[in-house]
Amino acid sequence: MKKYKHLVFDIDGTMIDSLPVYMVSLIKTLREITGREYTEEELKFTFGIPGDATMRQLGISDPDAAVERWLDNLVEAGSKDIPLFPGIWELLEKLQEKGVHLGIVTSKMRSEYIAQFTANGLLPFFDNVVTADDTPKGKPDPAPMFAYMKMTGAAPEEILFFGDTVYDMDCARGAGVDHALVLWGCLCPDEIEATYKLEKVEDILDFV
Repeated sequence: MKKYKHLVFDIDGTMIDSLPVYMVSLIKTLREITGREYTEEELKFTFGIPGDATMRQLGISDPDAAVERWLDNLVEAGSKDIPLFPGIWELLEKLQEKGVHLGIVTSKMRSEYIAQFTANGLLPFFDNVVTADDTPKGKPDPAPMFAYMKMTGAAPEEILFFGDTVYDMDCARGAGVDHALVLWGCLCPDEIEATYKLEKVEDILDFV
């Protein structure tokens, strides 16, 4: 198995089990704005892209205001208390002990990331973090991964990116970075191409 110096993670659906809270709050937000009751099936394409992109793709006339309302509904739904997937904390401890560079490339805004990772205790594990605030384009564009490389000086072949959506895989692929699809959080694993597909959290240890 190839070894990597930098292991870079998506957050939602990769490290934290956020889909239930995400969907409840998004459906509520859209109901308040449009009066329409969306289904989870209609909205699953939005999981993994920035909030403003979600609102634009849904045809919302004021995406920024809609995102603000969505963030309020996320907090109300308990976004700071979303559980980690089983084994994530132990994995990060082991990777930290091995001296691996741990990074994040996320579609979350930085304030959202800091609040959530302060609450769940993961903040100290990650030295290099790229959020939606840091690049003009988000996933699936490769810009966030290029930003991580510029931030760290890492070469593409030194990085493995873990995510749960096609947007994650496309972002890494576009930057020439190997990418692993995590099946514990993926909604449509058979439809997504990836360098690796991982069934268990502990499989990540094989790459260091």
